[in-house]
Amino acid sequence: MIDSLRRLKEHYEPRIRPESLGYEILDWEDQESQFCRFEVLVRTVNLDGKSLLDLGCGVGDLCFYFQEKGIGADYTGVDILDKMITEARRRCPPGRFVKADLLTENPFGDERFQVAFCSGIFNLETGDNEQLLDDYLKRLYDLTIETVVINLLSTASRDQQARYHYFCPESVKKRAGAVYPFVEIESGYLSNDFTLICRHGA
Repeated sequence: MIDSLRRLKEHYEPRIRPESLGYEILDWEDQESQFCRFEVLVRTVNLDGKSLLDLGCGVGDLCFYFQEKGIGADYTGVDILDKMITEARRRCPPGRFVKADLLTENPFGDERFQVAFCSGIFNLETGDNEQLLDDYLKRLYDLTIETVVINLLSTASRDQQARYHYFCPESVKKRAGAVYPFVEIESGYLSNDFTLICRHGA
């Protein structure tokens, strides 16, 4: 995890500038594709009045998106990078933002979230992406009571780059199914992406 953290810092922290848009900092191709991933979350999960954990929140773009769309979720953003959290608090003051590595610490005590969302946090190639996904699937099971939604880059992508990691949808679905009783895949919204939807109950 130390090497992964170093890689994340080296890649993302130089991008954190007040004048930069969120998708530029997070290395998305454009804001449209970033928001397209948010839309998958919104249409697959009823968020009204729900507590939501945004793991790898970056600079708080999902919090801003909720405000713009009038989505009444009780938002909490978590990121492993101090500078991301500092910038998120500046950009989206109403949001609750916490700096933490949820694999090694629990800043929430007995608190459980109804929904967790992870957007792009496994995209950058760190050498241990597959293991990290498996570890977070288990960790998020313990932190949630309803649904976990994760978007990932797909091995079906025709435009793969060495600096990113691509996941096999069927493999991911099978592994998630060993943790969650109900698992489905949402695809087709972008050519290189898929979303894993894991539910505690039907």
